[in-house]
Amino acid sequence: MAKQRIHLTPAEAAAKGWLCRKQLKVDRLMPGLYSKPVGSVWQGRGAYDVYDPADCVSWKWEPGPTQLRRQAVAARAKQLIDDDAVIVDTETTGVGDDAEVCEITILDASGMPLLDTLVRPTQQIPAETTSFNGITNDMLVTAPAWPEVAERYAAIVAGRTVVAYNASFDERLLAQTHQRHGLTAPELATSCAMLLYASWHGEPAQGRHGNWDWRWIKLTEAARECGVLEEGAHRSHADARMTLGVLRYLQRRTNGRRPVRPK
Repeated sequence: MAKQRIHLTPAEAAAKGWLCRKQLKVDRLMPGLYSKPVGSVWQGRGAYDVYDPADCVSWKWEPGPTQLRRQAVAARAKQLIDDDAVIVDTETTGVGDDAEVCEITILDASGMPLLDTLVRPTQQIPAETTSFNGITNDMLVTAPAWPEVAERYAAIVAGRTVVAYNASFDERLLAQTHQRHGLTAPELATSCAMLLYASWHGEPAQGRHGNWDWRWIKLTEAARECGVLEEGAHRSHADARMTLGVLRYLQRRTNGRRPVRPK
């Protein structure tokens, strides 16, 4: 008994007037919500579905998953700016459990500085940290200690969303600095610009626990891609300005598409 064919030839599909999605689009048609393929056409290495145009509807552009994800990121960035979130960046004596803040900048959503100061820590800054952010122990001799800054800091962040690039790090170091001086850190509502940009950038990466997420992008790399890179990176004022620049870039991408790069 001869084996029954599963697929049509292109000529057989054409004779019936059945079209693939690409052919339908030329005629400004697309499969409707409940349209099902009426057959499939073999093309040498695989098959493609064909549809009866009578079962189709007028073509309408719809964003794909990537564009929808980026539109959601843009909407979140716009919400943060419209709600007058504050942008916070800190420089610290290190990254460990005993590290503390040695510089802090807070900007409002328009870019106006609300707090911008060095902070005298209770410990010496290691040479390794100085080589990274350029802050020396001599620069901090006359700077205010954290208790002299804490009240103003608390007043600024009260009732506002705090946006930072790698927000969990800044929140942890601010809490450690308060604790080191016997102070209670205010509760923060935070939003992480690094995670927002990672979702926009959309490069998959495998996490430490084997789960997949989006690759985290360094602030300077994100700022360069967004056209907001500034001199003085790794100092709190420049980093806060770049973080705000990234947020504004995301806010403008309401169509969920990357802007066309000049050739």
